[in-house]
Amino acid sequence: MLEMIKKHIQLTHPKYRPDIDGLRAIAVISVVGFHAFGVRGGFTGVDIFFVISGFLISTIIFENLEKKTFSFNEFYQRRIRRIFPSLLLVLITCLVFGWLVLFPDEYGQLGKHVASGAGFVSNLILWSESGYFDVVSEKKPLLHLWSLGIEEQFYFLWPIFGWLLWKFRTHFLWMALVIAGISFGLNVWLVGADSIATFYSPLTRFWELLAGGCLAHISLFNKELLTPVKRNANFFSAIGLTLIIISISFLRKDIAFPGWWAVLPVLGATLLIISGPESWVARKVLSARVLVWFGLISFPLYLWHWPLLTFVRILSDHSRVLINTSVLISILFAWLSYRLVERPIRYGKNQTTKSVVLLALMLIVAACGFITYKVAGFEFRIDDGQQGHLSRMYRSQLEWPETYNHTDACIAKYGGDQYCLINDISRPPTAALIGDSHANHFYPGLQKYLQQKKGNLILLGSGACPPFFEIERVTKPPAPNFNCYNRTASLYQYVLNDPSIKMVFIAFHHTLTFGDDFIFEDKLHELKFVNNYQATVDSLTRTILMLQKNGKKVVLIYDMPDLTADIKECTFERPHFSQKKKCNLDKLSMVKDFELYDKMISEVQKNTKVQIFDTRPYINGAFPVDSEGNLNYRDSTHLSYRGSLYFSDKFNFDE
Repeated sequence: MLEMIKKHIQLTHPKYRPDIDGLRAIAVISVVGFHAFGVRGGFTGVDIFFVISGFLISTIIFENLEKKTFSFNEFYQRRIRRIFPSLLLVLITCLVFGWLVLFPDEYGQLGKHVASGAGFVSNLILWSESGYFDVVSEKKPLLHLWSLGIEEQFYFLWPIFGWLLWKFRTHFLWMALVIAGISFGLNVWLVGADSIATFYSPLTRFWELLAGGCLAHISLFNKELLTPVKRNANFFSAIGLTLIIISISFLRKDIAFPGWWAVLPVLGATLLIISGPESWVARKVLSARVLVWFGLISFPLYLWHWPLLTFVRILSDHSRVLINTSVLISILFAWLSYRLVERPIRYGKNQTTKSVVLLALMLIVAACGFITYKVAGFEFRIDDGQQGHLSRMYRSQLEWPETYNHTDACIAKYGGDQYCLINDISRPPTAALIGDSHANHFYPGLQKYLQQKKGNLILLGSGACPPFFEIERVTKPPAPNFNCYNRTASLYQYVLNDPSIKMVFIAFHHTLTFGDDFIFEDKLHELKFVNNYQATVDSLTRTILMLQKNGKKVVLIYDMPDLTADIKECTFERPHFSQKKKCNLDKLSMVKDFELYDKMISEVQKNTKVQIFDTRPYINGAFPVDSEGNLNYRDSTHLSYRGSLYFSDKFNFDE
């Protein structure tokens, strides 16, 4: 069967290289290994994909431009027939399965991701989702479509660029290299300041696709440049394979990526392609039957594996048997998709009709996803007995007060990185709440308390960034290399310089700063901390003293305990899935891991005399579920809207 497929491909694509399919296989296996089995640097498989895609698609574009047969209509029809069949299957499957098992908030977000995936803007949507209102990555079945978004955004622009500048062909390569250099420079420059933006932005990723595109141009029109490599093909291919092995084996998800590190997989893939199909690595390794087979199904396998893993993790307790089974099923689905759907649609008659039908289907799926998002996940899917309970709980995510619509306007007026909320945007704030998501979840209750006193509270901060002014960088999976100083320094400068702000509230997750997952660097004092506890004490002390010196009354809000499980999944049965996760709500304990936090509070208070609002006296007997059965948490670590409002009449501060 494999030989028949290879012969068919060689007839339709005379320049077919099985070694490139083998390279595709390495890329997709590494990505699946990263997601399912924790292969250390498996995420770099996406970078390998980018290079391969840039090389193959650019080769087709350049050949047609040279022959004067290039057609935008034909090019984009080919892309539709290549991408849409398996993508439609995956998007529709996710919508159907999500309807059966997801809670309304989860299904609403899935609808948004289906629409963005169908529109090839997933990277831009995910870029904007990194905070309190977001769910963890393991609950996003279409998280992996970010790479497809970048790729298709590139192919929207690249053919236009090539067509417009083809008459300057003698300079085309240099212009492409300049653009690639600018993209790479932006990547290196921005990765330290905002790794999330650098990871998802097309501007900082296009250089990887352009590496393949420039290689395609050289292979077609500047072959003499490749002579040294061709003469030493075995050597350069061995170097390329070594670079890829190093990338997969040693790079970690908590490094500043892409940045300089992305050069390893990109250069490795480039060297393997440029060495040609006759090198020893190409013939004996990459052209192995099993790798070629995986290469042929690599695209549908990439599409299928992550949704299956995600749904397994949502419905089970990360069972290793189920995860292994889901990987095997994703391989089966990938092969069936390739054999029964992709190949019949890509080849054969009625190509234009197929393209039009696929495009129409994708628009319908996008509309279904958008409607699902706009109606908040169709709450009526929940049994009547649970719907009222769920509606109250989901208010913490879907029915914030009108003030919560000021986020964009707040950022435009006051700055801010991720969190910027203000009760009354028409008048200056009188108090500021600064911190991570554990400051954010206190906002509704604190805002209501201050509103009753004619105050105006502004929330400023960034997810996973503790409110320490000097911190240069915090590194933590899954979104690596937060440069918290760059993300929050301007917020502190604003608060310090605004005389209308009399009080500053500080809050952060009590476990956020003490673990080994974080690397603290003091931006102002050029210090690197080995002991994160001492970094927390020193940085928080200096931050509070700085605020106090500028005439601010500072209050440190004592953090809430984490729960042993997600309260939602312990409380409700999923739609059409008559089983709760195995946890007893009555026995859902609050994790009392505050030893270092209490020690830190004591030291900081001794050094600064800061006022502490202690939440502990108010939660006994009321949390995580109150006497009426209402949920005061929305997951395992964050207060619900109702839980936040619970404190609105408990706050009491010295003015």
